[in-house]
This record gives sequence, C-alpha cells and structure tokens, in this order.
Amino acid sequence: MQIKVGNSENQMTQANLQTQEKAAAAGDRKAAVQQKKTAIFAGELPLHKDPIALRRQQAQKKAMKFVQDAWGTDRKVDQSMEQMREIREMLREEVQSNVDQAQELADRREGLREQYGVDAESQEQKDLELLLRAVPPYDYDSRPFTDEEMERLAELEEQPRTEYQERCIALYKDQKVFEQRARQAEDNMIAVLSSQTDMKIERLKYHKMSDAQKKAEKVMAESGREIQGMLVDDAKDHVDETYEEKREEEEKKKEEKEAEEEKIELRREQKELMEARIEEVRAESHDAQEVQRAQERDAREEASFLKDMAEAGMNVAGAGNVVKAEIKDILNKMKLIEADIKGIEVDEEI
Repeated sequence: MQIKVGNSENQMTQANLQTQEKAAAAGDRKAAVQQKKTAIFAGELPLHKDPIALRRQQAQKKAMKFVQDAWGTDRKVDQSMEQMREIREMLREEVQSNVDQAQELADRREGLREQYGVDAESQEQKDLELLLRAVPPYDYDSRPFTDEEMERLAELEEQPRTEYQERCIALYKDQKVFEQRARQAEDNMIAVLSSQTDMKIERLKYHKMSDAQKKAEKVMAESGREIQGMLVDDAKDHVDETYEEKREEEEKKKEEKEAEEEKIELRREQKELMEARIEEVRAESHDAQEVQRAQERDAREEASFLKDMAEAGMNVAGAGNVVKAEIKDILNKMKLIEADIKGIEVDEEI
C-alpha cells in the first residue's frame, strides 16, 4: 500500500528530526568539552617517575583513547537510535490517536443509520456506500467502479441526497482525514524503523567497539612485552650489581682472612721465639746456679779444710794467695784420689 504524504506534515516531521539532531550535537559538544577537561596529558606527568610506570601509563592512555573514540562514535549512534525510538513512539501514538478518531466517526455513522432507521440492505444505504467510495482521497486498494456503478453515480449526482446521506458523507470525509493522518504517521514510523535497522546493520558491519577493544588489547600487550623487557634489563643490571658487590665483599673477606692468618702466624712465630728465649734464659740460669752451687761447695770444702788444718796446729790465716792456690790444688788432687779409690773399690767388688 502506497500513501502520499502531505507537504505540511512532512515538513513538520523533518523539522522535528532536525531539532533532535541539533540537540544531540549540542550534547556531544558538551560531553567533548567535559572529556577534554578530565583528560590527562603526558606533558603533565611528573618527570621523576620511573620509565616502567611512565610507559605503562602511556600505553593505558593510548588504549583508552581507542576505546573512548569508539565509545564516542557508538554513543552518537546510541543517541541517534534513542532519538529515533522516541520519534517512533510519538508516531505510534499519533497513528493510534488518528485510528481511534476515525473509528469514532465510523461508529457515529453507524449510530446515524440506527437513528434514522435505515436498513443495511436498503437502496438508500447502498447508494450511500457507493457515494462514500467516490469521496476523495481515494483508497488505492478500493475496487474500481463498474459500468453500472458509474451510471448510478451519474444518476445520484442529479438527485438530491437524503439528510441521513448528507450527514454520513460529512462524517466520512472527516474520517478519511484521520485515516490519512494515521497512514502518514505509520509510513513515517516505518521509515524511522528502517533507519534504525540500517544503523544496527552498519554497527554490526564495522564492529567499532570490538575493533577498538582489540586495538587497546594489542597496545597493552605490546606495552607489556616492552615493560617485561625493561624489567628483564633492570633485573640483569641488578644481578650484575649484586654479583659485583658480592664478589667485592668476598674478595674483601678473603683479604681480611689472609691478613688475620698472617697476624696469627706472626704471633705464633713470636711465641716460639719467646719460648726459645725463655728456655735459653732458663738454661743459663740453671748453669749459673750450678756454678754458684759448685763455688759454694768449694768454699765450704775449703773452709772445712782450713778448719781441719787449724785444728791440726797449722796456721793458714796469714797465708797468701799462692798458698791458698796450692792448698786448692792439693784439694783437687785429693778429690781425684778419692774418686780413684772409689773406682778401685767398685772394680774389686765386681
């Protein structure tokens, strides 16, 4: 079924669509300004941040831009579709309102038939239905007039109409206006629905949000690999530094251990030298004691001998050194004789 749309109502519909589009554009500009205010620029980042954190933040910003751009496009599409949904809902209400009013007029015509007592099969009613079919605008699905119907219409044009027929024709003309409005609103609603369908198909065709998500994931994956490489390099540097520090520490400990061992060896040598010196001093002291004891023993023997000589009436008090030396020599000889005598006694015993 094809219905011609009136120019005035079509222009009104186009004006409504343009108003909705202007409102959506204003909303988009406002959202863009707000988004610009909340955006973070790399130049505003602090310079003291480590390169890994900075690289991760840059990757996140780039990935977010992909998503935001796609989201902005999708949001515009969503806004347009929402506006179309609202327009379609208004058109649906308009269709229903015109259909209701047209039905009310049809009910009033039926009420007039009952009021005037016109039978549904009467010639008056049949003539009325033929006249109603001739009221413009004509329905495209109406049956074409036969030759007999055309002749009867010509006859009715020459005849006066009944009051019932006049009132029904007036109501029917108003009914046709509401039906035309309903069909026009319905056609507009179908056009809007077709636009919505086309937009959905385009969205499925391009997959902007899905593509943006994949791009964002790719950026984050590349950033992750780069960051991982940076972490590996840092780890290698840290390992090298740790190894170098450990090697230097072990070298220092080795040097300290060698120095301590040298000190221990030096103290051991000093101790041995000290012990040797003590033994020497001790041996020298023992020899000196032996000499002293021998001298004391000789002195005692000499004193005893002199005493014996004195008791024998020999005065040696005034004897000189020569005499004392001779006496000492005699004592030594006597000791030798005594030793020999002891040796002879031992031999005899054997």
